[in-house]
Amino acid sequence: MARRVSLKDVATAAGVSPTTASRVLSGVDRNVAPELAERVQAATVELGYRVNAAARALRLQTTGSIALVVPSVANPYYAELVASYSRHLDAEGRRVVTFDTNDSVESERRQLADMDRVMVDAVLIAPVDHEGSAPAIAALAATHAVVQVDRIAAGVDAPAVRLDNAAGIRLLVEHLREGGRERIVLVDAEPRSSASRERAEAFREVAGLGCTVLQMPTFSMHSGTEAARILRESADMPDAVICTADVVSLGLLTAFQHAGLRVPQDIALATFDGTALSGVTSPGLTTLDSVVDEIVRASLEIVDGTRTTGLLVTPRVLVRESTGH
Repeated sequence: MARRVSLKDVATAAGVSPTTASRVLSGVDRNVAPELAERVQAATVELGYRVNAAARALRLQTTGSIALVVPSVANPYYAELVASYSRHLDAEGRRVVTFDTNDSVESERRQLADMDRVMVDAVLIAPVDHEGSAPAIAALAATHAVVQVDRIAAGVDAPAVRLDNAAGIRLLVEHLREGGRERIVLVDAEPRSSASRERAEAFREVAGLGCTVLQMPTFSMHSGTEAARILRESADMPDAVICTADVVSLGLLTAFQHAGLRVPQDIALATFDGTALSGVTSPGLTTLDSVVDEIVRASLEIVDGTRTTGLLVTPRVLVRESTGH
């Protein structure tokens, strides 16, 4: 078996000290002459030397990696969140390590308990359950840099970056009211999450009489089609629906159209996430414009120390044909 090339071999081939070679390969080469740095890099290529990532992380106290823990990458919103983190970190020469907790508090607890085995500089997490997720996240925050994204866990002392859900509900209700809609239903899912609680509470405060909340079990197209069935069979059909996830609204829209209901003529439809899904339907869905990139930038600023507090991101309505104006 061939002997593994060492840092000392690289230094000898480049005609520099091991300390100089180490500084160059660690990226701490500000005081190294450019010609010496070039010789070290050339020797690295010639000898096929590979940097020991674990040793480098211990030496520099940074790994260049960040863990992202989400409830479900099958949800288009979280898929876009993962993609945005990947783009931002890749542009900086860093990487994201993604964990899918499968909407399970138990899976989330196991994965967070094993986080010591993963070499990351910080953990970004969208909690599965407002209360049930709290113990595991609080324990992790005692030993790791933790930022909560999109959702929060009750009582956890870790900064959070998320959408102002209550403001988003108010904007969508006001928009539908301006279009003459009076009987509005909020189709929500996963009521155990902080986001769902905030949206449902705000809706009940601002929507008034004749407006109800329909809670579905999951953010999925199936939840949307089942919600459409329930609404169609109700004694008093609404004249507008707000879905709290684009994937649910897609199932709802498809089911309405199959039943012969016209959107927006018979019923207006608005949604929440602003993912790519909302712009490819016919009609296009009125939605809260995506704030994923704002959440990503602010949370990474917290990780990097350039932001010292969390952020509640202000929503914006993106009007399309599904609400008729």
